[in-house]
Amino acid sequence: MSENKEVEYLKKKISEVSYNSERFKLHFGEDRFLFGVISPKDDEAPFSKLMKYKTIYDTLIDLDWKLKISFEKGIKYTYSKPVQDNFSIVHINSKEEKLAYYYIENALFRTSSLWDMLAQLYCLFYQIKKIDEKTKNEVLIQQNEVYYKKIFNPKLSFSNKFKDKAINIYNYLYQEDDTSIEGEWKGNHQCTNKCRNKMTHRNSPNISVISDYDLNFKSHPSVLLKRIIEDYVVVSKYINEILDEIEKQMISNIE
Repeated sequence: MSENKEVEYLKKKISEVSYNSERFKLHFGEDRFLFGVISPKDDEAPFSKLMKYKTIYDTLIDLDWKLKISFEKGIKYTYSKPVQDNFSIVHINSKEEKLAYYYIENALFRTSSLWDMLAQLYCLFYQIKKIDEKTKNEVLIQQNEVYYKKIFNPKLSFSNKFKDKAINIYNYLYQEDDTSIEGEWKGNHQCTNKCRNKMTHRNSPNISVISDYDLNFKSHPSVLLKRIIEDYVVVSKYINEILDEIEKQMISNIE
């Protein structure tokens, strides 16, 4: 694929994702809307669940705006002349390359947050529970206990209410790697997740090293950029699907 076609492909993928700022906003008259709700202890106030969804949705809008900036800048510097002409797997040869990795790494961590937000939406919509170790009773999972790889594991009870969707998502998360195909590569999430974990717990995968600590040769920034963007589009598609289900239920409850 030529450089221009690569850029065109990436920009087209990014454009597939959009959010409506008016979604989950409850209006009263022309210019007034419900800003927030806090329930008393052990009692859910009217519109409480709607505002929970809106809280997550507003976070998604904010995340998506920041991601699109990172993607835009990542594409700009990745396909700049210094990076295209002078890339070396050993050295970083230009400021443009440093900036490319900067924005790509920014997008990497924010895309990871989208998977967490997806799991939060499922927990809230399906009221996912766990067994309390002390009381042995079922209790709702708290926000800080939500891990997307557990929520979408079809072998665990968390996904009992959405087993088919959990299988679909789980299969994507653990897809075998294949970059030899045209269009969307396979194994994107496994690759980007591995990269993020290495960056968090060991050392940067975007720096080439040979030592007893690690043996690593960096990839061209266009490789990781493509994988993150494709993973971003997939998780955003899953988010949109559950948002449609949530909105349908909200409308039904109001009617």
